[in-house]
Formats: sequence, structure tokens, C-alpha cells
Amino acid sequence: MDTKFMLDMCKLSNVEKGKKITILGAGIAGLVAAYELEKLGHEVTIMEGSPRIGGRVWTHRFGNEKDAPYAELGAMRIPSSHNHTLHYVKEMGLSDKLCKFVTVFEEQNAFMNVEGNIFRMKDAPRLFQERYQGIYTDTRYSEQTRLFAAWLQTIVNTISPGNLRASLEQDLRSHLMDELERLDLSVYFSDEGETIDLQRFIKDNPGFRARCSKALDMFFGDILVETSHDLLQIKGGMEQLIWRLVESVKAEIHCNQQVTAIRVRENFVEIDWLENGESHTSISDYVVCTIPFSVLRKMELAGFDERKLASIKETIYCPATKVAFHTQQAFWEKQGIQGGASFSGEGVRQTYYPSVKFNPSHGSVMLASYTIGDDAERLGNMSEQERHNFVKNTVGKVHPELQTEGMIADVASIAWGNYKWSAGGCTVHWSDDMTDESNHTISYLEAARPQNNLFFAGEHCSKYPAWLQGSIESALEAIYDIVSKEPVSTSFIGLGNTKVKQAQLETSFVG
Repeated sequence: MDTKFMLDMCKLSNVEKGKKITILGAGIAGLVAAYELEKLGHEVTIMEGSPRIGGRVWTHRFGNEKDAPYAELGAMRIPSSHNHTLHYVKEMGLSDKLCKFVTVFEEQNAFMNVEGNIFRMKDAPRLFQERYQGIYTDTRYSEQTRLFAAWLQTIVNTISPGNLRASLEQDLRSHLMDELERLDLSVYFSDEGETIDLQRFIKDNPGFRARCSKALDMFFGDILVETSHDLLQIKGGMEQLIWRLVESVKAEIHCNQQVTAIRVRENFVEIDWLENGESHTSISDYVVCTIPFSVLRKMELAGFDERKLASIKETIYCPATKVAFHTQQAFWEKQGIQGGASFSGEGVRQTYYPSVKFNPSHGSVMLASYTIGDDAERLGNMSEQERHNFVKNTVGKVHPELQTEGMIADVASIAWGNYKWSAGGCTVHWSDDMTDESNHTISYLEAARPQNNLFFAGEHCSKYPAWLQGSIESALEAIYDIVSKEPVSTSFIGLGNTKVKQAQLETSFVG
């Protein structure tokens, strides 16, 4: 069901109140579900296996001061088109803290490290000839085509995992250079001819994506979001959204309750969990499970049909790692860098600079390394100390200031692929195992499909994997599905090409 207008339409009046609903997981999906279900008059219990609240929203603060510098070890951006996320930012009174997130390729003073050649992003075109010999020595193509292809390869190399980087290189050699040659590319270069407008190019030329490998074509959607100029952040940390939701929920959140078994019965759900080494069992009328399938598949599951078990087993998760340095000073500002990201290469990939200002007396923070896929797996397999040293030495080639004694005051990192409570950074829809986009649609719809009174939510259950929008949207879907089991009448309202269910609810959600 398309939920673009779901929050506007959900108004129920005939709901039987007082249902006992257990929510598994205290991340954004679980907290939104609890918040809205309580508004409907239901009794909610929240169980969280880990010692902390927030799931993959994790703001790490370097210090106890109110204005201490911080790094986002989890979610850090909100696309301006993600209306569900922005609704809850507003609902929780945080709209005044929204500000621009300067993303990769936006800061022209940032650096690129391409096979040991370090240069400013604004100087990239004159150095591409050295880097991309295979492209630039092929005189069958115009210089403009070769420069555009070099930029395209660089953008993909900066953001994507290794298999997709190789996929583009192969596609360029086999047929994409011919496709670029026949297009007028001049309109997609900046006035200085230094950068390209990938957003506009992809929008104007959908046939180009169609000629890419399927996995790369689907990943281009993620690249367009990550390189867009309308990304937002919450000044002061994304976790503020989590804690405002926590304050708005009446139910107590029980941390350190590790679920070990879920048994779906005809009219209720049994849950086994461990707490302080002791085993417990509870029964709920309804359960909303936001536990990642990468974790769920390790539990005892009963009463699930074969299709659902296959979905839980086969949903693909991509590893991700982040390494943040608390620095004594924002030395990069002296180099004209006010945000955005450098491409540090060598398995470290993206290095982000804060686009919010910290109190200089407390130092600053750089997200020294943000990786996904194979790069993240390599970093994740290192010990924390090895990982931190590797990132310091690699980024230190771009920023020698990091090697100065005492410049790095502290380090924080996480390897989401090895994190017990997620066993992955996020689900992906661009795996080589996916032959086309419809497979992803089938995959997330199957992931979200209920089992009797057991409902599912989380980014893995949505068309927005890896984003807060997906987690929130899926939570609202689960709430609607629970409500739909009640004996109430529904009608349908056509909104463009969308059919949205209209019901009489006590509360209204605004998207």
C-alpha cells in the first residue's frame, strides 16, 4: 500500500481500545509505533534487547557538556522529500533545529586521494587524465565525453561498494561510452567545467540508467539522494528525535530483554526472552516486530509460513562502518573546507566535515571514515585499535595535521555489520542477487507481510531501505494493519494513481 498520504487519512472512531500490544525494538520504528498506538488508546510494552535506545540512530558525544561536539555513528541525513520523517521532527518540536547537511561533492575545497594522488576537488578535471588512462587514451570519444565519464566513475568510486565500482568500469568499456558520446553533455557541466550535475543528467536521460547493469542502475537511486543539495540534519544531533519520542511515550522501555523465540498462535503471540540470565515468556494480543531480519533469523520461530521464513532468511544486509575523530581544532576550516566530504580512498572512502559549528573550546569532530560493503567489512574485521590506526594513517595522507601529537583527542567507531543488535548497516536493493527492481518490491512487501497477529516494521520492510523514512513508513503501515483487523468500515479515496484507505480513527496523522 502506498503510504504517501497515509498520515493524512488515518482517522478511526470505532476502534476497540485497550489491546495489549508488545513492540520489539526501541529504534525509530518501534518508538513511532508506540507513540501512535498509545494515542489510539492501546496498552503498549516496549522490549529492547540491547542496553541502549535508538537502534541505528546513534549520536556519540565527545564530552558531557551540553555543547560538546558530536558525531553521528548512525543516521545523519534527512532528504527534504522524506515527509514522514519531517512530520515527526515537527511533531516533536525540532523543526527550528533543521539545517542544511553539506554532502559529498558540494565542497569544492575538499580533497580527493586517487591512488596516492591528492588534489582538491575543484582541481579534479586536470588530474583525471592521469587517473583514468583507459578513458582518456581512447580517442574515439570527445574530450567532453571522457571528462564526463571520469566524473561519473569518480562519483561511483566514492560512494559505492567494490562490486558496483567494477560494474560501472565494465559498462563504460563495453557500451556506456558510446551512449555518452551521442548525448549533448555540455549542459551538465558547471560554468567552470569543473563538476557535473548528475541529478539533472539522470533525470533527463533515464535510458542511460537502463543501459547500466541492474544492480548499478538501482544503486544510482541512492547516489542521487546522497549527492543531492537538499539534505537536512538536526543541529544538536539526530538522537534528539529519539529522546523526544521517548518523552512522548507513556510505556516504560525495557532494555536488556533479549528475545530468543517468537511463536505465532491463532489469536495471540508468545515471546520468550532472556533478562539477567533468566528466561521469561509473555503473551500479547498483537506484536510489532522491528528486529532486523539479520537478527531475527537466529531465533526460534514458530507459526511462520514458508514464504515468510524465506524472506527472513534471504533479506540481504550490507555492512557499514563509521570512525569519528574528536580533534583539538577544526584545522580543515583553515583550508577553506566548511562541510561536505573528501574522498580519502584506500578502504576509508568518505571523510565528512561538520557543517554545523561547535564551541571551539571543546574542539571539533570529523567523521574520518564512512564505508559500506566490502570496505566496511574489512574495517569491521579489524580490532578497534587497528581500525582507528588504519583510518588515522590513511586520512593522515590527506590531512597530515592528524599526525600532530594530541590533535586527535578521542575516537569513536562502530562496525554495524558486527554489531550484535543489527548484524548489518541496512538492507539493500542493489545486490547482484537482485535481477530487477521488481524483485526488491516483492522483497520488502514480503518482509512487511504480517503473520496472524505478528506485524513487522523497520527499514527492511519499506521501499526506503537505510533511511528513517522507511522505518517510520513501515511502522505506520503496521499500525494501519493492526487497526484494519478491527470491525470498522473503510472506504477508498483515489489520490492520483494511488488508492488510499480511509478510516475513522481517533487521531489524525499528518504527513
